[in-house]
Amino acid sequence: MQMNYVFDIDGTLTPARSPIEPEFKNFFLKWRKGKNVYLISGSDYEKSVEQVGKDVLEAVNACFNTAGNICYKKGTVIYRNDWNAPTDLVTMLEDFLKTSKFPIRAGRHLEHRIGMLNFSIVGRDCTRKQRKDYNMFDLKVKERKKFCKIIMETFPDIEATVGGQISIDIYALGMNKAQIIKHINGPIYFFGDKTKKGENDYAIARKLTSPPNKVFTVKNWQDTQNILKNL
Repeated sequence: MQMNYVFDIDGTLTPARSPIEPEFKNFFLKWRKGKNVYLISGSDYEKSVEQVGKDVLEAVNACFNTAGNICYKKGTVIYRNDWNAPTDLVTMLEDFLKTSKFPIRAGRHLEHRIGMLNFSIVGRDCTRKQRKDYNMFDLKVKERKKFCKIIMETFPDIEATVGGQISIDIYALGMNKAQIIKHINGPIYFFGDKTKKGENDYAIARKLTSPPNKVFTVKNWQDTQNILKNL
């Protein structure tokens, strides 16, 4: 049975919240020929278009967005799972905004996506410097992990995971990236940069530990390229 290759996008195929490097894009488009290739992201489809381009999205078998809660094949929606975050959860997140000791609030802190909610203390309207500053703050104090723990203890039917550099991904229990496995036929090689417990690639990574499946934890897109060259 043919191997399936599944790639996280942000931090795995692209620099964080940035477009794919042109040289790597050309390499990736050539490499994927004759292979079953899928993309998975916590972001929406429009952000994936910005990061990797329509040519990449239409060259792969499918792109799963918002943690697999919507799937596109050549730009056409194949399925979607809708979910509305409970009011009590939104109130809790607004309280986190008030109590966090990180001083910057750049705007767009709550982003409702198909099947999930994305939350950020610094806000998605932050500058690159503010993004970096928050990421360094979070690495030191583990704020996002603490918030995730509180959310899941308070709402047993909800999952919260650390996503990207500045945010938390929140969705109904079980509606994480691992849900895409049932839509893919055969063994999977998965590439992701957030595969540790509590991070948003962990759910799918821990389900793919038995051969012939394999998980590749990467630091950046250069790591991904080096692995692909040696496969």
